[in-house]
Amino acid sequence: MMLKRISVLLLSMITLLVGYSQIMMNNKHVVADWSRGLLLCSVAEADFGSDMCVRFTHADSVATLTVCGLEMTGDSIVIPHVDADTRLPVTAMLTDSTMLEAQLQFTFLPIVAFSGIFNKTTYEIAPFAVMLPDADDLLGRAKVRYRGSLINQNAVVKRGYHIKFVDDNDEKLDVKLFGLRNDNSWILEGGAADLLRIRNRVATDLWLDMAAKPYYVADEPNARLGARGQLVEMFVNGEYIGVYNMGEALDRKQMKLMKYDAETLDINGQLWKVDDRSPITLMDSVPPTMPSGRYGKYNLFETKYPDIEEVLPTNYDLLYNLGKLCCEADDSTFAAQIGDLLDVPVVIDHYIFLETLLAFDNQGKNLYWGCYNRNTSPKLTMGVWDLDTSFGHDWKVTLAPHSLRVQPWHSIYKDFGNHHRFLRRLKELDVDSFNTRVLERYRELREGPLDTQALIDRFTTAVDMLNRSGTAQREKWRFDPDPWMKITIDINAELAYVTKWIEQHMDYLDNCVFTTEVYPLGDVTHDGVVDILDINELVNMMLRLHPERGQGDVNHDQVIDVEDMNIVINVILNRIDTDDDSE
Repeated sequence: MMLKRISVLLLSMITLLVGYSQIMMNNKHVVADWSRGLLLCSVAEADFGSDMCVRFTHADSVATLTVCGLEMTGDSIVIPHVDADTRLPVTAMLTDSTMLEAQLQFTFLPIVAFSGIFNKTTYEIAPFAVMLPDADDLLGRAKVRYRGSLINQNAVVKRGYHIKFVDDNDEKLDVKLFGLRNDNSWILEGGAADLLRIRNRVATDLWLDMAAKPYYVADEPNARLGARGQLVEMFVNGEYIGVYNMGEALDRKQMKLMKYDAETLDINGQLWKVDDRSPITLMDSVPPTMPSGRYGKYNLFETKYPDIEEVLPTNYDLLYNLGKLCCEADDSTFAAQIGDLLDVPVVIDHYIFLETLLAFDNQGKNLYWGCYNRNTSPKLTMGVWDLDTSFGHDWKVTLAPHSLRVQPWHSIYKDFGNHHRFLRRLKELDVDSFNTRVLERYRELREGPLDTQALIDRFTTAVDMLNRSGTAQREKWRFDPDPWMKITIDINAELAYVTKWIEQHMDYLDNCVFTTEVYPLGDVTHDGVVDILDINELVNMMLRLHPERGQGDVNHDQVIDVEDMNIVINVILNRIDTDDDSE
């Protein structure tokens, strides 16, 4: 009898923590953060702005349920004009006489809810639910663990998670969500280091749209070098923790690498992840001997496929040989062989991508390296992840306009030292007209996904969705001030900043980075001479009468001010050497 009572109490506790089992609306689970007075239900976007006829039901643990002062007895009621501003008072009297009160709100984003005690090293089984706006709710189980490093230290409420769906026997269970892949492995990341919360999702989608197909596309036309995802709202242990990106894992299946052959023991496709940079991951050096393959890491290259627990020893010779070519080969050997070991078209797009995002945290790190089939080609290609520090954001600084590191007139290649050795050598040696290919590819992309307005529209569309669904308002309500940055959350203000940053940065790339033109020092107008027109243009920039442009930052200190004006005046008066140029 005592055991039965304990089981009932435990079940009630789990139900309360998960928060999705007590109240239902039209057979959709309503998710609760009772401690903060929030109930949230996901409904179809098409229902927003319309009256909704609904019927509330509840679990046996709820004795009475009232909505807007009306006790719900199974009859339908009409909620007028459901939208992001809807707030309906709800009271639930539990069978143990506990009174719970909250306001019911609505979203058209999916809602994720799970509960448990987790850590970073082992997976723990947890009840897991995904409430979909236009389909049946998914109620099940998953193995869950934390992921990420700085997030776990600086923003524990918005930790990252890796989940793997399992069935009732704790066996792998593939699940198809959001029209994406059918798989058990998914990533949850909350953009904790991002005041906009969506940079990683927007940036990854941009990469998926602009990146060249990998070298093996003829064999695998569906291969992807980035992971797709869906923005959701999330609850953990009955606590609302805001907007998250629920995405596919970037793995062998996404990149369509060849499987390990368990019969012949052949390692075919291989995949590694780089969490941090080092001279070896930047291919500036290699160890004196080939790595043994008996460990899950070679320096900071982490083996992702084949799993080190299933295939030991593994093999690191592809990474080692590429590094050796980059840092030890003479120029002619490097030029002759680099195309055999490296997917150069993807490298070109990755370089342009990093410059476009000014993603300095992704130089030499936050990368995946994959080989399709080492037995037919040693060539390696690149996949991206963790792009929060992009589009004018610096995870160390708070608001980007006040950080010299993230001003629009900055170049990944010129102003940051963490370049792969192969990129430096490809550019310096101009292997197979590498520099011309970069310029031509940049100009091609500027007519498509890298068009300035197209870039802005990606963010505008995403933020509009957050506003219309009420998610942006709830994010501010829940996290203000931001737990990491310690400043006010204002997604719309951050969008305005990103918009201006993109406009200025793309202008700078056009005129100062991806160009063959060389202008005299102080030629702010780029007309080939330094004269009073350049002074006038600087004055207009400083007075905000004209948009700031990269060429106005004459001394490259990331600020357009009187010091730039002094340089232009001195050039006009022939007081300094004009052989220097803005390049």
